[in-house]
Amino acid sequence: MNEEFVPGLRYRSRAHELWALLVESYSGWEDRMNRASEAAGLSPVSAWALIQLDPEHAISQKELAERLHCNPSTVVDPTDRLEERGLVVRRPHATDRRVNVLTVTARGRQFRDQLIAQLFEPPEALRRMPVSDQVRFRDAMLVAVEAFARPEPRRRAASSRPACGSRHSKTSPGDVGLRGRVP
Repeated sequence: MNEEFVPGLRYRSRAHELWALLVESYSGWEDRMNRASEAAGLSPVSAWALIQLDPEHAISQKELAERLHCNPSTVVDPTDRLEERGLVVRRPHATDRRVNVLTVTARGRQFRDQLIAQLFEPPEALRRMPVSDQVRFRDAMLVAVEAFARPEPRRRAASSRPACGSRHSKTSPGDVGLRGRVP
């Protein structure tokens, strides 16, 4: 791990270190997304919205918002940009005219295919990994991704409970182990 990623961070557990490594690896994804979307002449948000559309099945803007994990009003701008570029067509739903559905055009399918090819080509570091390590890593990631999809149970330590009649906790960041310190 790059020591400068989070200066002074000390791991409280193997899981803590693993999470930090995953977060650090996202910078490679961001760089890749920025390059691919720029090459397509799209913002990263519009590019990801296009990727999340199924060329075989039109979906509503609300469904796209669910796939993007955002508020439905947030997809209006990227959808407008995709429509302006001729990559999607927005039409009223056949049975409910209050709902707009998005259909990927032939041109949009080509852009989408190019984006997917660029974004999901494995990095050299993964390709160089022995196949047995790739399988173990994939299996561990499948378990993690499945667990991430489930809501985390709310945990609250006794010391972090708000005082009676108060909406705010009485702890400070140093008390709860932030900045790499173990409480």
